Parts: sequence; structure tokens; C-alpha cells
Amino acid sequence: MRRIKYLFLKSFDVKTQILIRVAIIGIVIGCIAVAFRVLTEKLGHLFYYNLYHREYWYEWLYPILTCTIGGLFASFITQRYAPDASGSGIPQVKHALNNSNIYIGLRTSIVKFFGAIVGIASGLSMGREGPTIHIGAGLGNRIAKLLNSKHHKRAMASGAGAGLAAAFNTPIAGVLFIIEELDHNFSSVSLGPAIVGSVSAAITCRLLYGDFFTFHFQSNTGMDLGSIPFYIILGIACGIIGVYFQRSIVKSLDFYQNRFSMIPRWAHGAIAGLITGLVALWLPEAIGGGHATLEGTLAQAYTWWLIPIIFLFKYFLTIVAYGSGVPGGIFAPSLILGALLGAMFGNTLNACFPSLDFNPSTFAFVGMGAFFTAISRAPITSIVMLFELTGNYDLVLPLMFSCIIANITSEKLQIGGIYENLLSREGIELNEYTSPSYLQQFSVKEAMTASVDWVNENISLGHLNKIFQKTEHSGLPVLNDNDELSGIITRNDLKKAFDNGYKRNGKINTIMSKSLKVLTEDDNLHNAIIALHEHDIGRLLIIDRNNPNLLSGILTRSDIINFEANKEID
Repeated sequence: MRRIKYLFLKSFDVKTQILIRVAIIGIVIGCIAVAFRVLTEKLGHLFYYNLYHREYWYEWLYPILTCTIGGLFASFITQRYAPDASGSGIPQVKHALNNSNIYIGLRTSIVKFFGAIVGIASGLSMGREGPTIHIGAGLGNRIAKLLNSKHHKRAMASGAGAGLAAAFNTPIAGVLFIIEELDHNFSSVSLGPAIVGSVSAAITCRLLYGDFFTFHFQSNTGMDLGSIPFYIILGIACGIIGVYFQRSIVKSLDFYQNRFSMIPRWAHGAIAGLITGLVALWLPEAIGGGHATLEGTLAQAYTWWLIPIIFLFKYFLTIVAYGSGVPGGIFAPSLILGALLGAMFGNTLNACFPSLDFNPSTFAFVGMGAFFTAISRAPITSIVMLFELTGNYDLVLPLMFSCIIANITSEKLQIGGIYENLLSREGIELNEYTSPSYLQQFSVKEAMTASVDWVNENISLGHLNKIFQKTEHSGLPVLNDNDELSGIITRNDLKKAFDNGYKRNGKINTIMSKSLKVLTEDDNLHNAIIALHEHDIGRLLIIDRNNPNLLSGILTRSDIINFEANKEID
């Protein structure tokens, strides 16, 4: 272990150390994601075998028992060992990345791993992408600690992006999801590590599981200008229904909490499992993660009348499962609902305008991105993710049209996406800033240098020259005999004085600048940046809020840069 620590702490510069650590995080998360996927599929196959092979009457009970017991197990270990592992996990990651005091523990990741596997494999209508992101963030934090790294927040963000990249085989979308959805304080300093983490996770998955697109969909039709209005309508429809889906998710949590308060929280998963099992007996397309259902929708394998039925029950089973608190995400279900909604829209157009001969699959593809945009408010991630999921570039333009329209529509109906609303339900309000206003949340006092070198206004110019020769200061504040701030003097001021014939025994109060650029300790760093830029100066004098004549510290551009870098490390 000492050898390993030496390798990472001593053998490379700081930037290289960070990238190596993040690459390791990506590789580990890639392996975990593959294990998560394989175990979920293996257990799911056992369930689906019993679902489709029923010869005797008692075998009809297998799906119901499987779903019920699976839901019970998932909710029990979650509530017993790590309640914060419930649900998607993306709101928890978002909270941790925007709060310096919150971290995701290893226990949470372990419970999330096993709880989500059992819950999804037993048929609950939830996805593995959200849990993989949650697990990735937790493992990123843990690995960073093991490797003696102080960059815990950066490791969590990179781990979360690697989780999405590994779950969907979408490395670019993994990075974009961090920037657009998870961490609005994300800076360029963290971009390189995030890319390395996502790419290493995706490569690991492809080596272990195979190099192929997650969903198989090819279309030889591009964007017909005449069809633009229809894609706009689809975007509006996805925006409206997406908002109602978002509200349904939140209300389902309230429903379980209020209507089933007499039932222990750890047993709520059994309720969701029982309902899911009953539906599974006659409509298996509506249960589980839904990968096969999405493939079937894109391949037009379902009749026009079956698609709305699947949509309604998928919608219902997803809110039932999520409200129970079982580990599992709404990432994949939202894509499936979007595809079904798009397919319905395409079939409706064909019925109304048979001569136009629309392809419902193209609307299903576009609907996936538009519906996910409506609930996540992450249109860029949606567009790039759909391209990476299918490798289809033909429909990127209509996809962009519908995603933007869906985003605008959903924002008009409800402020904030599903993850913000889930956090708000818990009483958590995020202080999210975007650059440069990110610095508004920090006071000048947090970044300034409090221990300041200064000079008295009555010392001679020769004495000041000696001080400048012994120090690296380019300027010094000047105090009077009462230790009150009276001015500032720079090396340039001294040079100009000597050039103009001032004697070395002259007093510095004759050449110092009395036009001071000051801030108080309570001003924020954003205002400090603006002041430095507007006045084209290198330093600001910080005064006491209650006594403007009392010098509290000095703030330079370097102080702000170092402070922001340390915040990145934290």
C-alpha cells in the first residue's frame, strides 16, 4: 500500500496524479456497472422464464410472489441499512455535489447495488442508470480517500459521470450530464478529470461487455422541412405530459407516506411488487427496466392499439415503484415512455394523414429525448445521449427541435426538473451558481490575506526602497500613527518619485495614493472580481465593516484564484 501511495503522491505532478486517480475510478466503476448489468439480467431471466412458462395453475403465482418478495427485500435492506439509497440516487448526488458538507458513503453504494439489482430484476418498473450514477459517485469518493486524494468532490462528480457513461455506454453524455444537471458549479478545472473518468468507464464496459450501441435503431430518413410542425407538436406534448409525470412521481411519495403510514416503510416495496406482479401476468411489456420494450417500440413490433395500453401501465407502474422507496431510477422508464408517446403520435398522424406515410419509429426516437428533457431539463444531454445510444445521426435535427420545445414547454408549466423537485420535497434548496456568479456565495473574508504587511506613512522613501528590496510585494497599505488606513503605495509610485527627483529622505505620505479601492469583509468574491477588473488593479484593501479606517486584510487576484482552486479540491 505504501508503494502505491508513493506512486500516486510522489512520482507525478499534481495534474497527472488527479487524472490517474480518476482513470482508476472510471475503471472500477466500469467493472461495477458491468457486474450490475449482468447480475440484473441473469436474475431477470429467471423471473421472465417463470413469467412466460406457466403450465399449471399454481405457476401463475410465481410472478406475483417474485415481484412481491423482490420489492420487499429491496425496500427492507434500504430502510434498514441505508435509507438514503432509496429511489434514483441522482437527487442525492446533486445535493452532495452542491454542498461541501455532504458525502456519499460506501454503505450507501453497497445497499444501492444489491437493492437495485433485486428490485429491477424482480420486475419493478425502474432503471439501473440512476443507481449506477449514485454508486459511481459514492465509489468515486471512497477511491479518492483510499488514494489519499483531497479532491473528493471532483472524484464524486467524475464517478457520477462515469456511472452514466458505463450504464448507457455514452461517455460524452456522461460528462454533459454532470455539467448540465448535477453540478452547476462545475468548472473547467474539473472538465479534464470528468472526461477521463467517463471515457475509462466506457472503455472498460466495452472490453468486458461488448462494443455495440445500447439500442438498435437505424433510419434512412432525415428531417423533412414539411414535418417540422409535427416535431414541434410532439415536443409540446412531451413537455406537458413530462411535467405531469414529474408531478406524479412526487405525489406517489406523498401517497405512500400518507395513505400507507400504518405499514412500515420497509414493507412498501412489497406493495409495489404485488401490484407489478398482477400486471405482469397479462402485460409483461410494462414491467422491469424495459429494454426489450424500447427495442420493440423502435422496431414497430407492437400494434397501434397496444402501444397506448403499455404507455398507461408503464406510467402507472413507474410511479408505484418509485413511490415505494425501492432503489431504482426513472432514467430508462422516461426514455421508454417517450418512445411510446412518440410512437402513438406517429400512428395518429398516419391515421389522420395516410398519404404522408409517416414512420412511427422516427417519432419514437425523437420522443425519447423530448420526454427525458421535459423531466430532467437537460436538453443537451438528451440530444447527445440519444445519438450515442443509437448511433443514429439522421434524426438529430428533429431531435434537437423537439428537445428544445419540450424544455421550453415544461419550464413554462413548472420551474425546475424532477431532481430539483424531489430535493425540494425533502426541504433541500440548492445554492446553485453559474460562473462567474458562482463566487457570489463566498465572502471576501474567506479568500483574503488577513496577515498584512504594511508601512507607516512617516517612513522615508529610502526606507521604503529597502523594504521593497527585501520583499516580493508590489504594493503595501499605508497606516498612520493611530494604525488607521491612510493610503497605499506601490513600487511603481516609488520609481516615479525617484525619476521626478524626490529625495530618499522624503516621506512616503507625499507620494502615496489616497484614492483607495476598498471592500468590506462581507462583500462577495464576485464583486471583488468586478472591482479588480473595472479599476484595472491587482489588489483590493479590505476594511472592517464597522470601522472603515481599520484595515482587515488584502485581496489579490492570486488570492481569488487559489481560493477557487482549493474549493475545487474540497
